[in-house]
Amino acid sequence: MNTTQIPSWYATYKDLIETSISKYFDTYLAIPWSKPLELFKETVRYSCVWGKKLRWIFALEFYLTLSNKSVDDVKQDDDILRFCAAIEIIHAFSLVHDDLPCMDNDTLRRWEPTTWKKYWEYQAVLAGDMLNTLWFEIISDIKDPKMSQELAKLISHAIGFYGMVWGQIEDMYFEEHLSELDESILKGLHYKKTGRLIEASIIWGIIVSGQKANIDIFKDFGRKLWLAFQLKDDLLDVEGTPEETGKSVWGEEKGFVYLSWADKTRKVLHEIISDCRQISTSLGSEKIDFLVDYMENRKK
Repeated sequence: MNTTQIPSWYATYKDLIETSISKYFDTYLAIPWSKPLELFKETVRYSCVWGKKLRWIFALEFYLTLSNKSVDDVKQDDDILRFCAAIEIIHAFSLVHDDLPCMDNDTLRRWEPTTWKKYWEYQAVLAGDMLNTLWFEIISDIKDPKMSQELAKLISHAIGFYGMVWGQIEDMYFEEHLSELDESILKGLHYKKTGRLIEASIIWGIIVSGQKANIDIFKDFGRKLWLAFQLKDDLLDVEGTPEETGKSVWGEEKGFVYLSWADKTRKVLHEIISDCRQISTSLGSEKIDFLVDYMENRKK
C-alpha cells in the first residue's frame, strides 16, 4: 500500500470536519465585537488550522465501519461530527500550550509559526484556555444526555490529571532529570500525554456507533497505535528535517531513540504496526488499514 500519497477520501473527511469546526466558530465567536476580541478570534481560528486530523478520522471511520454507514450518510448536525470537532479542538488546545516558551518553546508547527510566536504568548495561553472550554459546550449539545455525560467523562479523564496533564508534568520533570528515565517510565509518560486521547478517539467512535461488543479488542488497538505514533515521532526528531516534518526537529537522540537507539526503535515500531494491522484487517476498512500503515511510513 502506498502511504506516501494521501488518498482522495482523506480530503473528503478533512473537509467535512473543517467545515464542522468552522460552523462552531462562526456561532461561538460571532459576538460580541471589539477590536481586541477580533484579534483573539483570529488567534483561535489559526490555532485549529494545523494537523493531520488522525484522531478524529479514526473516530469517524470506526463509527462508519461499525454502523455500516458511508461518509455520505453523515450530516453536519450529527452527533459523530460533534465528537470529531471536540477531538480536534482538544488536540489543538494541547498543541498551543505544548509549544509555549515555558513548555517546549517551539516556534514552528506544520510549516508555520506556532500560535504564541505569531500572536504573542498571552494570546496563545488564552486561546488554549478557550478551546479547552469550547469542547464542553459542543459535547453538551449531544442529543442523548446519557451519552453526552459518558463522553464528557471519558474526555476529561484523557486530558486531565490522570491523562494529558500528568503526562506533561512528567515530561517537563524528566527533561531536567534524564538520568532517572527508563523505558517503562517513558511509555507511561507518553501514554498519558498522547496515547489516552488517541485511545479515547477510537472508543468515542465505537460508543456513538452503538456497537460495543469488541470494545476491549479495539482498546488494545488504540493502546498499541499511540505507541507506534510516538515511536515514529521520536525517529522523525532524529531523522527528519523541518522541511519534511513542518516542525522543529532536534537532530539528536531523544525519547525512545535515546533509550533504545534508532535501529531497535524502528524494529519495535514495525512489530507494533504488524499487530495493529491484524486487528484493523478484521474490521474490513481499507481506510483504517491505510492509516495504520501511514503511522509507520509518514514523513511528518
